[in-house]
This record gives sequence, structure tokens and C-alpha cells, in this order.
Amino acid sequence: MPQLHRTPDIFMIPDNPHISWASMMIAALIVLDVGTEIGEYHQAINRSAKWGKDARTSRRIRKIVNVATMQVIAVGMASIVLSAMAVTHLTRGMDNRMTLVLEGVSRLEAAQLMGYISVKTPLWVGVYHSRAKNHCIQHVGEGIEVLKFHVRYTIGQYVVLVFCLMLPFTGRPISAILGFFIGFLLEVLIIFAREGNAERQFRVASIASMVFAFCSSVMFADGCHYIQVVWGSGLLFGEWGLGVATFFASFAVILSHHFFHLQRTVRHYMKERRISKHDKREEVAINLIRSHLFGSIELSASQRDVLAKEMDELAGSINEKEKKTPTPTTWSLFKKRLFAPSDLVVFARYEYYISVFVSLASLFVVVVNIGATKQMNVVRKHYHTVHNTLYGEMALGPVCAFDKIGGTATTFDSRDAAHSAGYTIAHCGACGQCSTWQDLRLQYTTRNYLAKESARCARKSLLYGREAVHNCLKEEPIGFSEKCAQCWTEDIFCARSHCAFIFLQSNMINTVSNFQVGEDTITAATCEEAMCELEFVPCSGANRRRMNITSTIARPGQQLCDIVGVEDWEEIFGEKGSYEVTRNDYMGKRNEEL
Repeated sequence: MPQLHRTPDIFMIPDNPHISWASMMIAALIVLDVGTEIGEYHQAINRSAKWGKDARTSRRIRKIVNVATMQVIAVGMASIVLSAMAVTHLTRGMDNRMTLVLEGVSRLEAAQLMGYISVKTPLWVGVYHSRAKNHCIQHVGEGIEVLKFHVRYTIGQYVVLVFCLMLPFTGRPISAILGFFIGFLLEVLIIFAREGNAERQFRVASIASMVFAFCSSVMFADGCHYIQVVWGSGLLFGEWGLGVATFFASFAVILSHHFFHLQRTVRHYMKERRISKHDKREEVAINLIRSHLFGSIELSASQRDVLAKEMDELAGSINEKEKKTPTPTTWSLFKKRLFAPSDLVVFARYEYYISVFVSLASLFVVVVNIGATKQMNVVRKHYHTVHNTLYGEMALGPVCAFDKIGGTATTFDSRDAAHSAGYTIAHCGACGQCSTWQDLRLQYTTRNYLAKESARCARKSLLYGREAVHNCLKEEPIGFSEKCAQCWTEDIFCARSHCAFIFLQSNMINTVSNFQVGEDTITAATCEEAMCELEFVPCSGANRRRMNITSTIARPGQQLCDIVGVEDWEEIFGEKGSYEVTRNDYMGKRNEEL
């Protein structure tokens, strides 16, 4: 797998350490959504049969809505700020590759939100028809306490979504401030359009939609480029090829959404005016649609009276219903909102499910980053101590030696003692469970793939128990002995306990297959060495460094045992090596006896 090879160059959007594009667009969107909800509540109150007839009462109820909204926003903002401070502190020292990936994800998320605003702007302005009913009308006419609950619940959903989405991109408060400013400007623009005729509405909506569609496509292409460079090039396209492809793909998706809403609007107004798709007076139908999209179209006085009467009857029926029933409890109101019909909810069903999934994914990323950063800090603390203990002066300590090929391995206090006894040193350190000839041979013959295969066995620990991991280590293509496999199994479960978050993060930054070890390159392999090898190495005895075997994992020279008595293990464990010949002769005689 390709590894990080360089920091991304400027593609189309410069990298600013003080700006998080996702945080900026999330803040802008919350202003638009909350402003829209408050406006709908105010509109419903003004038209309510219970509170809309008296201007003084109407102002009092609108003030209650505003206060309930500000209460939720205040609690939400305090939670976001405190959580952002905590996450920033807990992820200090996070892997730089993860920081780069988050920057790319931030741009992808900002692109999605820009596309969302592009599609929603004509709906907010009133150009596109929306089939969703004004859920605020259902809440107006009920008791004040019930109204407060609905307002808090409605605004609370937006605040919770913002909390989850912004959490991975903390530490850049200026982004949220700029986002709030952009949101207020867009809110003013929408109000300006809604107060004008249909021609103004169409012009504002079309220009804003196209601008946000273009910016969304550029941001999406830039985010894909960022991820590509961090993960490594060669992902189906070259860097600029991927940028062009993702730009046009994103722009096409946004335009398809606009086409869908435009067609739905056309169908609605044709149905409203009872014009069939096959009407012979097709020119009349087109002119009517044009009058809605491009020109001024006003309701007559009688039509406005009918609309007001329908809204009053709806609010009045709710009011009469509430008179006959006691004030509901908070729990019953919560269940009512949670399982409300699809046309009376804040989010459409598909938006709700997408929001839940994205929110959980954001929280998962935050938890993984916090856990991985904590584990990395612990690794940095223990790394030098462990390596100095195991490999600092290993040539001066006990050694494991053999008297002949295939003979018994024996521990000696020093290399001089082994040489005096006429033994050949197999590896530095005392003999262990992996110092048998079978396991010594495997240390050499599997040197180019043991790390990868043992990682495959380690993944079984996530779903299965120790027995599955143990059997995997004993089976081909590894084939450790029973006791040696047991040492490796304990080491794997030790690594799972101390390095799980680093492993999860490595999947996000494409370093899961990186087995390099070093203080500046903290991978899951580094974590395993720092946290588990003080117990694993004495248990196993033999490993490639102690046997002076070079493998796929690069090691500094001081970590290789240079007193091993075997100059070339190929002469022993190669296809024509002395051990293989002895082993084949033994197996042949054994088969004849059987």
C-alpha cells in the first residue's frame, strides 16, 4: 500500500492553518436553518386563531419562541466550546498524517454542505415547491409549555447535529465566527428575496444556487485531491485527472437535484391549475409556470382569505383538541416528535438517517483520535526504555547456543561461556519457547512475510478468541510450534489492549500495512514493541534481531545481534542447507519406520 509521500500542494483552495472549511460551513448552515425555523414559528403565530388576532399576545408568544431558541443555542454553544477545548487538549500531538486526512475530510464535508445550501436556497426563497408541511403550524395553538418543548426540540436537533459535525475539526474558532457571519449575510439575502416579487426571488435563488454549486464542486475536487496525496498517488487517476473528474461529477449531482426539484415544482403548479401534461393548450401551461418562476404572480384577495381560513381552521382544531385532553408529559411529547409523520418533521427521513450516520461517524473519529493520541504519548514515554533494556547491551548478556545442527539449544551466561563449551551462538538473550530448531528455521524462512501474516492472524482477535489466533499462528504459511505460538498469541492480545486505537487510526490514514518502527514513526508495530515486548521477547527467546536476520522491517544496526555464530542462515535453513538435509533424512527414516 502506498504511504504518505508529501504534503499536498495548493490545488485550487489554499491551505490556511486558521481555517476549517467544514466548521465554517456548518456554522453558516446553522444560522440559516435556525433562522428559517424561527421565521416559520413567527409566521404560524401571526396566523394562529388563538394568538394571531391580538398583536400584543402575538408579540408575547413570539418572544417566548425567541427565548426558548436562545436557551437551546446558549447551552449548545457552551457544550461545543467546552468539548472543542477538551478535544483540542486531548489530541495534542496527534499523528500529522491524521491531521492532513482531517483537512481533506473537512473540505469534502464543506463541499457537501455547500451543495446542500445550493439546493435549499430556492426552497427557502420560495422558488421551488416543497411538499413538506409547516410543522410549526401543528405546534401553535397548543399550550405555551408544549410550544416551548417543540421549539427546544426543533432547534435542539440542529444544535446536536452541529455539535457532532464540528467536533473533529476543533481548535479553529475563527472558522465558526466567519461561518456565522456568512450565514447572517445569506439570511439577509433570503429575506431580501422573499420580500420581493417572483422575478427577484428567481434571480437571487438562481445566482446563489449556481455560485454555491460551483464552490461545492471545487471544494469537493480539492478534498479528493488532498486525500489522494496523503494516501498516495495512483488511485485510478493522476492528481489533476482526479480533480477534473470529481469536479464534474459533483457539479452533475447538484444539477440533478435542482432538476428534480424543478420538475416537482412544475408538476405541482400544473396540478394546482388543473393542467394535464397532455393538455392541448400547452403554451398556456408553460406561460403559467413561467409566471411563477420568472414573473410576478400574486394571490387574489379571495385566495388569500381562503388560505388564511384553512390555517385558522387547522390551528383551531388543534386548540379544540388540546381543550379536551390534559397537558401531555415531556416524555409523551418526545415520543410524538420522535415518531412524527414524515411530513411533520424537521428533517426528511433520508436526511435524518444520513445525519445520524454522519454524526456517529464524526464521534467515532474523535474517539479514535483521542485514544490513538493518548496511546502514542504512552509509547513515546516507554519506547527508549524498552529498547535499551532489550537491545541496548544484548551482546554482553546471556546467549542461546547449540552444539550441532539440530541439537539442543542451551542458555549460557555470556558468549565467552558458550565459546568455552564449544557451542555456536544462535541468538542473543536466553533461550525461550521459540528457540527450537523448527521456530529458528521459521524466523529465517518467513522473514519477508511474517509481519504481514502475523498481522492477519492478529485481526482474528477482533472477532474470535485466543484459540483462533493460536491456531492461525501454528498453521501455514507460518507454522510456529505450540509453545512459540502461545507466546505470539499473548503478544497479540497485549497489543490489542494497548494499541487498538492506533490500529484503528492507521486504517484511516492508510498505514495499516506499515510495520516500520521508530520514535518518529509510531505505528501499531511501534506500539507493540514499546508496550508488549518486555514480556514477549523473554517468552519467545528468538527473534530476527537477536538472530541477526534482516527482514522487511528495517532495523538500526545497534539493534542487531552481531555476535551470532552463524554468518549466513541460508547455509543452514536454505533449500540445500545443512539443517534441511538433516531434517529431510530424519523425516525419510521416520516415514520408513511408520
